[in-house]
Amino acid sequence: MLGRPRWGRWALVAALVVTPGALFAAGGREPARAQESPPFVVEVEYGDSLWTIARSYGDPRRDVRAVVAEIRRANGVDPGRLQPGRALVIPAGCVKGGD
Repeated sequence: MLGRPRWGRWALVAALVVTPGALFAAGGREPARAQESPPFVVEVEYGDSLWTIARSYGDPRRDVRAVVAEIRRANGVDPGRLQPGRALVIPAGCVKGGD
């Protein structure tokens, strides 16, 4: 039995030799990302509400309530304390023409 190769050891050795080469060949590459658009920023004006902002700048194909919820989440804003002059970020997926 001493003369027989042990396949388990050979498989382990082969895996240890192949794996670093495969990692080296793929090293430094990042997966392709979808083209991210810059954030859309709106300044709150007197009389604005999250609802009116969502209707004005939001994607008309989406439910306005969902757009309002995403704007609230993205900005951590309380709708009752929305102040004129505040900048609000409209998430890319909510903007007119944004997918």
